Amino acid sequence: VIWKLVQCSRNKREKASRVHEVIVFNELGEICAAAHMRNNRIGSQAPQVSCTCCNAHCSLRNVAKIAEQIDRAVYSIDLAIFTFSSLSLADALKRALQRGVIIRIISDGEMVYCTGSQITMLAQLGVPVRVPITTNLMHNKFCIIDGVERVEEIRLLRKLKWMRPCYSIVISGSLNWTAQGLGGNWENCLITADEKLTATFQAEFQRMWRAFGKTEASQIQPK
Repeated sequence: VIWKLVQCSRNKREKASRVHEVIVFNELGEICAAAHMRNNRIGSQAPQVSCTCCNAHCSLRNVAKIAEQIDRAVYSIDLAIFTFSSLSLADALKRALQRGVIIRIISDGEMVYCTGSQITMLAQLGVPVRVPITTNLMHNKFCIIDGVERVEEIRLLRKLKWMRPCYSIVISGSLNWTAQGLGGNWENCLITADEKLTATFQAEFQRMWRAFGKTEASQIQPK
């Protein structure tokens, strides 16, 4: 009984500490960009945000918050994104692949082929990509990390009896994962561990994944 009470208390504290945050990208986010560039002269490597940055709206810090959630993925990342050209977030997805995380991407039938699209690079690394089979836009921008339904699907696929601890996160909003979206536009991005929201987004991704057409990696070449 005592052990169950301890576990219950731990679970409550752990749930209370889970992320529920709205990130806002606006015209104030780039005030500190020049200083970050000066402090991070590492060739073509993307600049890293300094913990001493005094800009509360710092775009790099906001991008780092999204990358942080990707870095916490244990089993799965399902990404539905209209446009994706961010090197920093692509690097976070590559790190996830190296950890053995299963990634799936749904994108728009036109935008997936654009020059600079990081979907091309990820497809060449083995990430499956699907697009609509109609001319309607796939205009969603959301990412589910370790969705309950998807994690259970992976457990059955791998015939696992024991799963490492993880919890679901959804990242959604107006934000495309591009330089303009992350550092030029007025955008919003919600990051939450709300169970109902993550389940709803996961169910819609699963529905789209079944309905959309497969795209071979060899077909994804930038125009």
